[in-house]
Amino acid sequence: METPYFLISESRLKENILAFQNALAEIWPNSSLAYSVKTNSLPWLLKYLNKENVLAEVVSDEEYHLAKLCGFSDEDIVFNGPIKGEETLKNALEGNAYVNVDSQKDLEYIKQNCPESALIGIRVNVDPEVFQKNDIGYQEDGFRFGFSEKNGAFAEALEIIMKYSKNTKLGIHLHCNSITRSLDVYKSIAKYAKNLIKKYDLELSFIDIGGGFFGGVEGKPTPKQYIGCIKEVLETVVDMSKTKLIAEPGSAIIGSVVDLHTRVLDAKDTDYAHIVTTDGSRVHIDPLWGKSRYMYSIKQREKTSEKEKQVICGYTCMDHDRLMVIENQPELQVGDEIIYHRVGAYSMTFGGMFIRYYPNVFVEKENGIERVRTAISTEEYVEIHS
Repeated sequence: METPYFLISESRLKENILAFQNALAEIWPNSSLAYSVKTNSLPWLLKYLNKENVLAEVVSDEEYHLAKLCGFSDEDIVFNGPIKGEETLKNALEGNAYVNVDSQKDLEYIKQNCPESALIGIRVNVDPEVFQKNDIGYQEDGFRFGFSEKNGAFAEALEIIMKYSKNTKLGIHLHCNSITRSLDVYKSIAKYAKNLIKKYDLELSFIDIGGGFFGGVEGKPTPKQYIGCIKEVLETVVDMSKTKLIAEPGSAIIGSVVDLHTRVLDAKDTDYAHIVTTDGSRVHIDPLWGKSRYMYSIKQREKTSEKEKQVICGYTCMDHDRLMVIENQPELQVGDEIIYHRVGAYSMTFGGMFIRYYPNVFVEKENGIERVRTAISTEEYVEIHS
């Protein structure tokens, strides 16, 4: 197949989904698995997840509408984030989506327009001091999302919701980004939730614990371990048969099941290095341009002797489009393949159409390979931007 292209393993995708679904069913049966659409919003993937009874977690009007187009009902959507549009927020509340408020604008809408009955959660601005310093990177300025309990914003949001939507099924949302994704992170989140529940005597319809989990990675915490440590903390303050637990994995579902296949276009020596140019780029698999190492494998057309150092570069005209340096590996020749593994998160839909346009995406199924996204042509690019 013509490179570059992404290849999704359907079998591994199914394994990751089942790992979370089975863990939730065993440990907290009153629960829902919700996929973080922003992590990879490929329509084929969303349709597949919908058929697997996974909810869609969205953070914009566009993502909400995309989820609807891909088969999700309002009741199958978790609507998060601080940029909700008024019309979409209205539809979400009236349609019984899970709506986690995260801005003053959300609260103002509830004051004016909230239906009598709705599923409304409050995004909590968790105090970074409850975490180990090595687990998160926001000690100095704290997290940017949610309502702070310390300064009274959480209590104010709670009062508004209970006053203006008296039949609300109340929830709390406690997603926190972390560096380590350790079990201690989720124990700390659960303990923070426990303290809020006790302090405000909350009767919750749902607790949305957020995402940021490992998934499909050997040697890392498993879904059962994550859900188990959350249950251990919260089971003493909630009736698990009445309070639904929502988990929002993104990378843990799609990250480990996607490969990017690239091919060597040129190899040359400069005065300082051996440069290998490929038809892949950091645009495809490193949208934040921060990585220097990947899991990868090489397919050669002919065996060659080892080269001490090779600088693997992308197709763009930017000198810093250097994916990695490989040492003491077979010398790469034009036509050889480099395959990057576990690159499904924040890649194929985040990278953009810089210099070259979106490549093909294929799915490896039991009975063969199916193309689920066709590479964007120049004519289509013009149409999109006209």
